[in-house]
Amino acid sequence: MISSTIRRTLSLLTLLAAACVTLAAGAAHAGPTPEKFFFQESFSDTLTNFPCFDGIPVTMTGTVTVEGHSVENPGIHRSTHFTETIDYRVDIGDGRFLTGGVVRHFSVAFNPQRPRTTVTSTQKELATLYASDGEPLGEITLHITGHNTYTDLDGDRIPDPGEITVAFETVKVTCP
Repeated sequence: MISSTIRRTLSLLTLLAAACVTLAAGAAHAGPTPEKFFFQESFSDTLTNFPCFDGIPVTMTGTVTVEGHSVENPGIHRSTHFTETIDYRVDIGDGRFLTGGVVRHFSVAFNPQRPRTTVTSTQKELATLYASDGEPLGEITLHITGHNTYTDLDGDRIPDPGEITVAFETVKVTCP
């Protein structure tokens, strides 16, 4: 499930992770500094790539909630971990609809002395498809696991060709 809203959320999360990596915190010999964060956003979007309905325009509405924490040991290490939950409804043009949710766990760890970055995420999504009369028709499940390790040679905090050590993503979808 990749909509412009979700892409925007992922962009915000990437910016948050980059900010967490680049923030200066105290003196060079200070101990680890933890920071917590939370945000929530409602969304509504039309998309054509919803799992099991590729190419069919659907309207997706819902709420994205992100809660997590970062820990920085100045000059040595910074890590950010968060959980993103999305509760949504998808309306299909023929009257059918889905209700569902996503739980995504994300972590990024950065060592400025190397500079090596590791990004890992797992996502589980479950949605129930209903007929226009409200009768359940089946379930859609989506599981995504991704990992990326790279050495940021040019300092732009983006994994470029030649900097990536490990990169993979597995996607499993079941349709009713």
